[in-house]
Amino acid sequence: MQRRIFARGWFVFLILAGLWSGCAPKRLAPLVAGEQPFVQGDELRAPTLLNVGLAQGRQNLLVSVNGPCLVLDSQSRKKLFRLEQQGGQLQFSRQGDFVVWLHGSVRGKQAGIVLQPVDPDYRLTHDDKDYRGDFLIIPSPKTNGLTLVNQVDMESYLKGVVPWEIGRHGQEELAALAAQAVAARTYTVSHLGSRKSLGFDVYASVMDQVYKGSRHEDPLCNQAIAETHGLVLKSNGRLVDAYYSACCGGSSSRVEKVWPRKGESYLVDHPDSPGSGKTAFCSESKYFHWVETWSGDRLEEILQETLPAYIDYMIQGDRPAWARPMFSPSGSGADPNQPGRLHDLEILAYTPSGRIAQLMISTEAGTYHVRGDRVRWVLVPPSGQPSILRSARFELEKVRRDGRLTKISARGGGYGHGIGLCQTGALEMARQGYSASKILLHYYPGSVLQRLEAQ
Repeated sequence: MQRRIFARGWFVFLILAGLWSGCAPKRLAPLVAGEQPFVQGDELRAPTLLNVGLAQGRQNLLVSVNGPCLVLDSQSRKKLFRLEQQGGQLQFSRQGDFVVWLHGSVRGKQAGIVLQPVDPDYRLTHDDKDYRGDFLIIPSPKTNGLTLVNQVDMESYLKGVVPWEIGRHGQEELAALAAQAVAARTYTVSHLGSRKSLGFDVYASVMDQVYKGSRHEDPLCNQAIAETHGLVLKSNGRLVDAYYSACCGGSSSRVEKVWPRKGESYLVDHPDSPGSGKTAFCSESKYFHWVETWSGDRLEEILQETLPAYIDYMIQGDRPAWARPMFSPSGSGADPNQPGRLHDLEILAYTPSGRIAQLMISTEAGTYHVRGDRVRWVLVPPSGQPSILRSARFELEKVRRDGRLTKISARGGGYGHGIGLCQTGALEMARQGYSASKILLHYYPGSVLQRLEAQ
């Protein structure tokens, strides 16, 4: 890592500010000349190529390329075939532990295949999306079918992430786009290897970060990525878990109250405002307030699936200790996988940020204790849209008739888990003139920036 010694002996956070020069586009630059923009410490290295999981368990894959492309054996990197045809297609299927590839009358079978465009400006296409870099096709490690992996450099990957995570905006939101780029880069580096058993580093979905390749890149997002090139967040010498969500609803939350994992000094309960009693930065979001309503019968129907799924999820790994008690049977022989009739719902505890800490759901089978953010997966909206409840920051209203629940409403605020950066709040902070560094410091207090060294 490039290191510079700042004469004053202290380190400052990178300050990004917009500077106009005539009609030139707004750019990000240190506010004060000579300020040290990097943190000293152990070197961090960016991966040469990131492996992004695009598809798993596919029985067949169809890939096309808009220019000449090499078909390589993934293990030896030996050239098997050169596809010259622009818009040419290759088909892939699985045969035992091998990948079968086909182009016209040309056919082969290998343990894995790499597709490598001859010119890096050419794009590979799959499922109507274009991608920079190479494709790796392997037998899916844990299921039948094939896994498709995009091997791409970090900065190109971010170009397919940032506009889909925070959206496309104007010049006045540039600082928020830069903050999002840093958060997304940090999240990616900190999660390298977490999906190794599946054959890639990160999912191309909300399981990690939404990634849709190169077809709909955004020029301003690309600018923000370029001008924060290689920058990541650290705290206490370690990479930050740079989580983010669409709208925190007025307050971010400490991570250990929402998910079964240890607390972090930079992921804390934090009002999303410039000071006590001030209006939240995200207050103009359409999701700052929302209402979801179920009939008693509809919620009962939903819970027959979501409550057993909750138990299955929480008994894995280190979650049981955090989640206990999960289920208290109503009698001998009661089956948590058969909830039966819904009797009642009651919020037993809130987190300091106003999110559900514990929700009790009483059914014919017994009592379920639903913890933290998983209430969103249990109280699925009646329409199924969105696929989970927008936020765990809500209150319940109940209507009964003859002792039976007939109507349940959740009145809440926010969209997402509410941990770390609030995207709606970050956009408003940028409009109010906050720099990217101040946005990041607001949502990850005590963190500092460091630039990755290329491998």
